[in-house]
Amino acid sequence: MAGSLPSSYLHILRDNGDQLDRRIQQGELKPVFLWHLTLFTILPVSALLVPRRKGTRYVRPLVLILIFNLALGALRYRRALLGANGYIIGLVAAWWFIWSATLLVFHDAEREFLRIERKLPAHGRPTGLSDATLKSSIQNRSIPSSCGSNGAKQREQQYMESLVWQPYPQTFLKRLNWSLGLLFNMRGPEWNWRISSMGPLPPHVESKLELGSPSRYSRGAKKAAAAYPDSRTRIRTVAFNCLKYYLLLDVIKVLMMRDLYFWGIISPQPPSPFAFNQIFSAGVVHLYRTVITGFGIYVAVNFVASFNPLIFLGLSILFPNASRTITAAPLDAPWLYSDPFGPFLVPILDHGLAGAWSVWWHQLFRFGFTSTGHWILSLLPRSLATNQRLRRLIMTFVAFALSGLIHACGSYTQWSHTNPISGTFLFFILQFVGITIQEFVSHVVDPFLLYKFTGKKGTTQFPLWLKRSANASFVFGWLWLTAGFIMDDFAKGGLWLTEPLPVSPLRGLGLGYGVEGEGWWCWRGTWFQYWDGGSYWERGVRVM
Repeated sequence: MAGSLPSSYLHILRDNGDQLDRRIQQGELKPVFLWHLTLFTILPVSALLVPRRKGTRYVRPLVLILIFNLALGALRYRRALLGANGYIIGLVAAWWFIWSATLLVFHDAEREFLRIERKLPAHGRPTGLSDATLKSSIQNRSIPSSCGSNGAKQREQQYMESLVWQPYPQTFLKRLNWSLGLLFNMRGPEWNWRISSMGPLPPHVESKLELGSPSRYSRGAKKAAAAYPDSRTRIRTVAFNCLKYYLLLDVIKVLMMRDLYFWGIISPQPPSPFAFNQIFSAGVVHLYRTVITGFGIYVAVNFVASFNPLIFLGLSILFPNASRTITAAPLDAPWLYSDPFGPFLVPILDHGLAGAWSVWWHQLFRFGFTSTGHWILSLLPRSLATNQRLRRLIMTFVAFALSGLIHACGSYTQWSHTNPISGTFLFFILQFVGITIQEFVSHVVDPFLLYKFTGKKGTTQFPLWLKRSANASFVFGWLWLTAGFIMDDFAKGGLWLTEPLPVSPLRGLGLGYGVEGEGWWCWRGTWFQYWDGGSYWERGVRVM
């Protein structure tokens, strides 16, 4: 076996690049161009910009068909190594179609969606306040400020601002800004569809906006407390977390590259990554690889998600006037930037596998999944659609089926051979099966056992410690049994060969795999290159 192994993981990367270039030159595959990314944005935004009237009601469904055709073409023919060995191509193509369907077909953006925006009062300052009162109120507020008169002017402007619910705008430029904000806000932090895992809006924002049912939001201006005392604290916390996850990614990358499994060598079984193979059983090795895979995904998602507040919150604090000029959304509000993951242990102990996936794990795709589920329910007879058990079953199945679909598409577009259906997709469907089993036991088996042994119906429960222990045991046991389907597919596809960091402190200090080419700097080669395939649609800046 040793003679057939590549000399290093860097050799695998170079070989993958050479093979991809060869197949593109031969016409078997096509490259990914930057204009593909631009077109994926232009199409849904253009559809949202057209007001839904009697003569234009088919514009959005027709645009969705174009997006589907573009996504299908990307899945079938377009390949690149940038983005986890091509994983990002399939994932983004599949998700963008689902997300576009959510905004263009499953919902009526003009009637259903409202965004929180800043608005200056027509008369410049709150009525009934003298200059002295206004100045004193501003000075006593904990508002991020700059020095000198500019800072005082900014604080006075913040004090006088209102927060309002902004519906679909009538003017073109405002509509463009509103539509772009809608398209790129998957969790909806400042929208009336803000996902539940982000938590409610702060009390001072809720009270000023008079929150109620999403269909009955007050659209009038109300004075909102414009002081965001936690903005700078939040940005410091995010910066620290970004650095922490950066260093953790470096550790994980080094550990993975010391294990041939993460090179994509799955069969025959690669040797144990531990020095003393005879001490550790195959089960321990599997557990180690499961833990490091899950932790790697967790750290990577947190690291990438930290750039959202770093960029938008950070720049809005540094350049407040520019931020207000570009958009009316309150980008300097810390409540726009919640953590991608929820608490870990309590949801698992109290809710089992459902709590692990719906509370702890990131919910970046939640609104797209739930919108699809509600749309499917709307097609069913009312007697079925209103059945609570059936509704929950369908919503759960749709969420995991769509999650399996987009991740399977990512697996499919990876350069190396993978098993998108029997690997990745099956893993997510098994999570639905696990949740269904656990809820059946909780709602049917447990009450039956309690009634049989106590003779009392609906009045007794198992001890809390027993329920929590059972939940935790089931969650970790189920994940341990099913994780191999997706982690093997990740490894085979070359996901972990990706270089997530430009600079590696560990490899720079000589703690890496120890092959030629390793060092401080990790991003080698070109990311973009001009390509001319001979036709208008095969010409442009290629993503390598």
